[in-house]
Amino acid sequence: MNLALSILALLLGPVIYALSRKNHVTREILDGFIFITIAGIICVNIIPEALAIGGTLALFFLLLGLAFPVVVEHGFHSALHEAHIVVLVLAALGLVIHATIDGIALLPAQGNDLAHAVILHRLPVGMAIWWSLRPTLGTPVAVGAIIVISVATGLSYFLGAPMVEIAEARSLAMVQAFVSGSLIHIVAFGITHEHDAHIEPVAKSQDWSYRVGILLGLFLVFAAPELHML
Repeated sequence: MNLALSILALLLGPVIYALSRKNHVTREILDGFIFITIAGIICVNIIPEALAIGGTLALFFLLLGLAFPVVVEHGFHSALHEAHIVVLVLAALGLVIHATIDGIALLPAQGNDLAHAVILHRLPVGMAIWWSLRPTLGTPVAVGAIIVISVATGLSYFLGAPMVEIAEARSLAMVQAFVSGSLIHIVAFGITHEHDAHIEPVAKSQDWSYRVGILLGLFLVFAAPELHML
């Protein structure tokens, strides 16, 4: 039941996003909701887990991931669209990895409270996939990403114990840390640094410094405590 609800919530995300964007007020509310929720998932769940498992090396990969979109954009300036695609694919990979871990959290042995939390945050994840992938890569790619995330969640849920071992692997923590850095960059600055261009919805919501401040606050409260273990 929990697995079905998590996939349903993921599918509802794009539907709610598309319907609510037609009204200015609901659009603003939705923009803030997507931003703070995705930022929270990154800073509250993904980064602390990566730092706890990966240690100092994970912190290095986090910083590397943060710089990666900038390097790609400058390195492929003549092919900026292709550079954006690389960054978006990396972000999608991060969501797939997170979905795999979510599948474990949906197991009955983990308790209903954790499962309910996973189901609730699947809604903004579905929205985020739609606003980030569809404008740049098209509807088929966005739909494909949602399908892949659903399948990853299902595999993790049904395989159980073997997936727990994979989730706790140090190498996966490095990948999570690297991808988290890139996701932070996308959430804070959008897909490109041309803030008046095609980025939506997060990059239009507030000045970039405001968004960075929120991210730093979330990191300080939730991720920084893991640094004592490094």
